[in-house]
Amino acid sequence: MSSYTTGADGWHVLTASSYLARVVVGAVLLLPITMLMGGTLTLLIRHLVRADLDASGWTIAWLYGLNTAGAAAGAFLTDFVLAPAAGLFATQVIAVALNVVAGGGAWWLSRRDATPTRPDTATTRRTAHFRTWGPSTLPPVHPRTLVFMSAALALSGFAVMGMEILWLRHATLLLGGFRAVFSLLLTVMLIGLGIGALLGGWLHRRTGRPAQALMVVQALFVVAALFGIGSADAARLAADAAPMAAALTALAPWRRALVELWYNAMPMLLEVGLPSVLAGFAFPLANGLVQRTEQSVGRRAGLLCLANTAGAVCGSLATGYLLLPMLGIQPAVTVLAAAAALAVLPLHLVSQGISRDAARGAGRPAHGPAEAGPYSAVVFATTSLIALAALGVWLWLPGDYVLRRALAPGESRGRVVATSEGATELIEVVEMPGRGRGLITNGHAMSSSAPLDQRYMRALAHIPLLVMSRPERVLVIGFGVGNTTHAATLHPSVQQVDVADLSRHVLEHAGYFADANHGVLQHAKVSVYVNDGRQHLQMSGPGSYDLITLEPPPIAHAGVGALYAREFYALARSRLTAGGYVSQWLPAYQVPSESSLAMVRAFVDVFPQAVLLSGAQAELLLLGTTAPRIEIDPARIVAALASTPRVREDLARLDLGTAREIIGTFVGSAATLTRATRASPAATDDKPVQEYGVRSILTTAMLGVPAAIFNLDDLAAWCPRCFSTGQLTPAVAGLDAYMALLEEAYTTSVSEVPAPVPGRRVMGSAYLGAVVPDSEEMRGVLADARLALYERGETLLEAGRFADAAAQFREALATMPDSAAVHNNLGVALASAGDLAGAASHFREAVGLDPRFPEARRNLAVASQAR
Repeated sequence: MSSYTTGADGWHVLTASSYLARVVVGAVLLLPITMLMGGTLTLLIRHLVRADLDASGWTIAWLYGLNTAGAAAGAFLTDFVLAPAAGLFATQVIAVALNVVAGGGAWWLSRRDATPTRPDTATTRRTAHFRTWGPSTLPPVHPRTLVFMSAALALSGFAVMGMEILWLRHATLLLGGFRAVFSLLLTVMLIGLGIGALLGGWLHRRTGRPAQALMVVQALFVVAALFGIGSADAARLAADAAPMAAALTALAPWRRALVELWYNAMPMLLEVGLPSVLAGFAFPLANGLVQRTEQSVGRRAGLLCLANTAGAVCGSLATGYLLLPMLGIQPAVTVLAAAAALAVLPLHLVSQGISRDAARGAGRPAHGPAEAGPYSAVVFATTSLIALAALGVWLWLPGDYVLRRALAPGESRGRVVATSEGATELIEVVEMPGRGRGLITNGHAMSSSAPLDQRYMRALAHIPLLVMSRPERVLVIGFGVGNTTHAATLHPSVQQVDVADLSRHVLEHAGYFADANHGVLQHAKVSVYVNDGRQHLQMSGPGSYDLITLEPPPIAHAGVGALYAREFYALARSRLTAGGYVSQWLPAYQVPSESSLAMVRAFVDVFPQAVLLSGAQAELLLLGTTAPRIEIDPARIVAALASTPRVREDLARLDLGTAREIIGTFVGSAATLTRATRASPAATDDKPVQEYGVRSILTTAMLGVPAAIFNLDDLAAWCPRCFSTGQLTPAVAGLDAYMALLEEAYTTSVSEVPAPVPGRRVMGSAYLGAVVPDSEEMRGVLADARLALYERGETLLEAGRFADAAAQFREALATMPDSAAVHNNLGVALASAGDLAGAASHFREAVGLDPRFPEARRNLAVASQAR
């Protein structure tokens, strides 16, 4: 049902008919359900209020409060209990069952009410009481009162629902984009609305001045909303998180959950709690003002509900699609607070109208205490001044006040180069001293041009493309800063690189990373599709791509599970050519071990030919293929690197420029992955376990990569041609030592990895120098590696395999650059192979390192004479 059109910038975007189709589908699926949901409260009000109109505000408050309490329970239990335990479909079935119970209860009540009763029952007495003070004794409600009250509720709904959109964005900045954060925020808001409804009913019963009470409430809402969002402080939250996270591992699971719940709730209660309570006053107070006759109870309640809901719809749309992207959070708060303050005006007009109507109807008793005109004017003036004063203080604050307090302290992120607020995210581009630039969305690091980040992002494309035979079409899901996309364009056989990214906002910041991506979005091979990656694959035909690579946002964030589910992998497989590959970023350190195993299980269920690589220490890569076997051939890698100098240069600067370094990314074979995940349920659309496994940023203190998916001893399963008669071939000389050092790095926690030391190289690799800690184990591995390489070279030299011997001695030089013996033997191998100039150079180096080395001096003299 979807199709693309090309925009003025050359990017492919969904057509208007595609968006219309989505709206139609959403309307068909949701409107019947939500219309029925919207009717329940009105029907309950019509049923219960008819017997006691004088207590309409209180009765409606109870109904609204209880209904909202149920909504809060649903919001909380769905993401904290039901969906994680039973899955999304089973949770829907539970919701259906609860509706059946509610419907059955209503049917039972209707049958009970239909039973004939004796004339002296309580029902008869209530009816008689209604008839004694019915429509003839109550002051009528002028149509303008309904209009003004509806306008007030519409403005209130606009402000409250608009603020909810801002609260959700703000909570993402402060606490992360986790399901638990969104569910808890909605729960807090609904509980506040329910409490406010009960308080509103009580206030109406006590004062009988609903219009004036609502004026006060609206002014207080402005104050509470501005104070709440302005008082949030990310630095304070970070300080609180440190001791709480440290103590988390020692707690029982249920205590741990409570600590995380409290950590998330702390800022929400202040920011969302009080404004929500005040917002809850509106509906019962408004109904208490306009309900006069039994015949119009349901109609008037429905009209007020419609006005409030219409305002809420407009508020959410305007905030999400206009205010946030055009103005930003802080100005958007100003607009919404002004709308809430403006609601005081129609409430004042309602109050004045009631006073005039009561005066004109002299002799007719007023409903409750009279709404005195002067008193209402005083309330109006006072509440207006309060709201205006709060807005004045708010406007006096610096323009970046909210963002500065909502984001981590600047020095921890680097120098901010650019900040931009869009419909779906807040983007920052930061300069990190010595590391390049980083892309931060909604306060959380997403991508960067740092060398270690470039290493794994570029490996996502380079490694599978080097393994394949003349790949032509590549899909990159998730642009980031363009590392993977640029890497794909460097391969000569690749003719088409499609980029699918849901956020135009992110794509528009590619220019800030031109040093890393080299303006790749303007490359002739690259086509940009502004769309969800999974949706793009659904719109593509079978066999569309040779390689699909993806690096989604943090995997614990809400919605990201759709790109790690078994159903997604099945879709991706159907879009691959025969022998095609999928490569995916797997930051297993971001989620609990059981979630990592579930994602790996989903992958190997669809791609049984799979391998797990390490792009940069704990930044893991899943590689799967539709081919009968997944293997890498070192000779093929050497030849491919030799024939593609731009690819070789790109990999070399990231210490992936040799067959040994590329093959050395291996950490787990298909057999290892299958064995490790045999007892784990797969991550699916119905059970996106990774989205429920992390409830707060505190969880990161307890996470780690599951050891079961690591088995470096199984390297031969991926690279059988790396070995000949049980020994490493010359093409990957030193691979055993290289992997032994990496194993040392894999067992070191991320926090213990030393900061990169300029110039520190291990086995000739700056990457190893950055991630392998200096230890006795490391020095022992290097000593063994040097000895093994030297002895291997001597054996090959004695066997007359001079070229292979020279390769071994060159590898030895990477770990022993100052060894005169290695230089001398390399010279012998080169001279024996006919390279006298190269041999003389190494003999000279040997003499320079050890002037008393007689064999080196003699060899130098012989080589010089022979030349």
